[in-house]
Amino acid sequence: MTPGQRDDDQDRFDQLLRAIGEVLDPELDVLDAMSRAVDACVRTTAATEAGIVLADREGVLHVIASSSERSIDAEEAQLGTEEGSCIDCVRTGRTVDVPDVSTRASEWPTFATTMRERGLVGTFAEPVRLRTATIGSLCVFADHDHGHDDRDVVAIQLLADAASAALVRQRDPDRLRTLHDQVADALEARVTIEQAKGALAYRRGVEIDEAFRVLRDGARRSGRGLRAAAEDVVRSGGDLLDAS
Repeated sequence: MTPGQRDDDQDRFDQLLRAIGEVLDPELDVLDAMSRAVDACVRTTAATEAGIVLADREGVLHVIASSSERSIDAEEAQLGTEEGSCIDCVRTGRTVDVPDVSTRASEWPTFATTMRERGLVGTFAEPVRLRTATIGSLCVFADHDHGHDDRDVVAIQLLADAASAALVRQRDPDRLRTLHDQVADALEARVTIEQAKGALAYRRGVEIDEAFRVLRDGARRSGRGLRAAAEDVVRSGGDLLDAS
């Protein structure tokens, strides 16, 4: 290993540690903690997109956080048909690593088609656990078939564990008491986020993909959570002009 490679690895490790610290910020609600986990996946690994799904009280999986509209599409294609990497990951409680989903097209026809249409090729899913139960998955997507190296895998596993820890951290007397309450609260917040994306798309004359990017960038630059930024757009008529 050259000195330059060692420096790059150290920088990457330091960035990952900072990202884990951000996910575990005690001031965050569940939605914002999960959003920071998926952002960190994209920043610190070879993943192009990422998303987190969690199960509700009835065991139904829902998209809680995502890095973009196309990651939402990739996740929703799985949830609607019960096929794909995140579904298999939750069912088995094991890591699912598929560098090229076309190799699983016969097993995951709708998911493979959605991935191709959205310019995505590979996927990697890591379980999100609460004690011994698998309660969801952190699923990443790539626009290449190179897969993820060992450093990527470790980073994704650590971020999935950080997401689990963030859920446990929320369970204190001053916060929502159960995982199911947290998932319900996060889903309620996502309704506001969808409304904010639609409002931004209309006010700025842009596509929903771009509106979502503006919303995420605006929240990050202002130091607020995604929920707070979305509420500002919906309730106060903000358009996050400083996020362009």
